[in-house]
Amino acid sequence: MKQKITYKLIALAVCLISNIASSQEPIKLLMRADDMGKTYCRTMGIIKAHKEGIITSASIMPTSAYFEESVKLCKENPNLAVGIHLSIADITQRPVLSPELIPSIVAPNGFFYENTAQLTAVKPKIEEIEKELRAQIGKARATGLNFVYLDWHRSVSQEVQDLILKICKDEKLIYGQAKDGFVYGYKWSSLTQESWPKHELPDRQTAYYAAPALNEAWKQTFFNSLNNLTPGKYLVAVHPGSWEPERNSITELLCSPKTKEIIKAKNIQLVSYYDLWVEEYGKDK
Repeated sequence: MKQKITYKLIALAVCLISNIASSQEPIKLLMRADDMGKTYCRTMGIIKAHKEGIITSASIMPTSAYFEESVKLCKENPNLAVGIHLSIADITQRPVLSPELIPSIVAPNGFFYENTAQLTAVKPKIEEIEKELRAQIGKARATGLNFVYLDWHRSVSQEVQDLILKICKDEKLIYGQAKDGFVYGYKWSSLTQESWPKHELPDRQTAYYAAPALNEAWKQTFFNSLNNLTPGKYLVAVHPGSWEPERNSITELLCSPKTKEIIKAKNIQLVSYYDLWVEEYGKDK
């Protein structure tokens, strides 16, 4: 009889300890903004979402038209953790290297192909992809910009993902995309819905157009998702902006007083890729 009581007491103690540990585990949220530099409006939207909202990290595109302006803004906002948004697909982007040096990954007009499917169809050489990716990183390094992670624009093949992981190890950078649904223990998550309306042109190129602003139902989905977060680590990638209706409404959502109220009420800890970098490499960069 005494033995049974002892077992029950042990089980109860284990349960209580487990519940206490669970209640003490924080909610950590890493909010990343993509496409910095692609347009002026997207760049300014990201900065606003950082200064006035909950964005902690931003992925900058060395191939973009507003790269230099983005670098300047990042340096002016040192609390924004910066990463490189590597690009090898997007018809609006030119490579950093001369097309003659990487002919297998560049379209005849000197720009990248639109997507991974088009790029794969022309049988790109992985060594040329590596040259271009390292050139993009080198361009960012040359500005004196402090960046701590790599991710990619659009989608890339598994072979390219493996290459980027290798480059991250070479450069002592965080691999910013999810592997098996997680980024260094942070669960890849979605708090709101983004749309990518597009139309195929007669020449079979894809044209994207600005989506309408988020409706009230989508905004409420964001608030509910944020409010329903349970103890754990989460990473969310979004696309703020300041002119396109949907992207502007995403910026407003990230800066919303209601968003900040939920963050405060649930004691959510906002973290950045810089925090992941310090955890991985053990010291300030």
